[in-house]
Amino acid sequence: MSTYNVTTYAELKSKVAAAVSGDIIYIGASITCTAQIVLKGSGITLTAKSGVTPVLDFSAISNINSGSTGIGIYVTGSNNTISGLIVQKAGDNGLKIEGAGNTVQNCIFRYNGDTGLQISKVTAKKNTIKYCDSYRNCDKATGGENADGFACKLSAGTGNSFIGCRAFQNSDDGWDSYDMNNDVTYTDCITWHNGDASITTYAGNGNGFKLGSKGAKGKRTMTRCIAWDTKYSGKKGFDQNNGIGITTLTNCLSFDNVIGYQLDDATSLTMTNCREFNCTSSDSLPSGVTVTKITDTTKQASIRSAVKTACNKILSNCENNIITGAITLNIWS
Repeated sequence: MSTYNVTTYAELKSKVAAAVSGDIIYIGASITCTAQIVLKGSGITLTAKSGVTPVLDFSAISNINSGSTGIGIYVTGSNNTISGLIVQKAGDNGLKIEGAGNTVQNCIFRYNGDTGLQISKVTAKKNTIKYCDSYRNCDKATGGENADGFACKLSAGTGNSFIGCRAFQNSDDGWDSYDMNNDVTYTDCITWHNGDASITTYAGNGNGFKLGSKGAKGKRTMTRCIAWDTKYSGKKGFDQNNGIGITTLTNCLSFDNVIGYQLDDATSLTMTNCREFNCTSSDSLPSGVTVTKITDTTKQASIRSAVKTACNKILSNCENNIITGAITLNIWS
């Protein structure tokens, strides 16, 4: 096992290319990246040096919005760990994973030309994304229709999960799982205020959690997830998007949206202790499935205040290059 300290793009590219399993690469400064970083190896740790929050700026490839060379960090290897980084201004995804068993944690993805972090390809399985924020990503080249905060889509493999992540102010959706027939798990994730052209200039669908696409049969499992403030180009907090998979929601919350839950196409839908308030249009749910409406205005105000305060703090941290990490919201009792 070797340990490396890097502060320039040349050093970073060289060490990532040469690293072998067990190696740790510490990034000790913000870096202007003149091309993408490709992580082909396995068992490598790419992380911020203690006391530093490196910004990896890919402005040099911001005009490359097709093919794979516009991706900021391109992970084709497996069992790697990436942590403590800010990835911005790539022409395509900020970070794309096509390998298996990778962990990405405590990172920020912003101002990229497509989805901030995307998991795609059948080889991309059992990846874990934890405590990451993805915001203000916009695909100007295609009118804002594709840039989500996070996506696990396009035939990604099994066992991928998002834990404690937040997606907001992206041109398209918070999360997307288009053409995804395998399982995805979401725990303690929050999405809000996507699809607002006044922020990203262009806007796509602008929904919260988009859980499928026409005919897609993948399983979705969601626990303590929140979708709020979905009322710009989009309407739906939780959206099946014509997917027909098995969907399980436990302790989820939708508020201040147009439609709280549109999940009527699911082959099997289980909702346990899911709630909503201040959604202006009716939900679309299968017969016999219900959501608890919170009608107590004092309780509504308390929940809204707690969530909004936390989300405003996350945005402020992101804009000041501070990684928020895990948060706790005491609203589930």
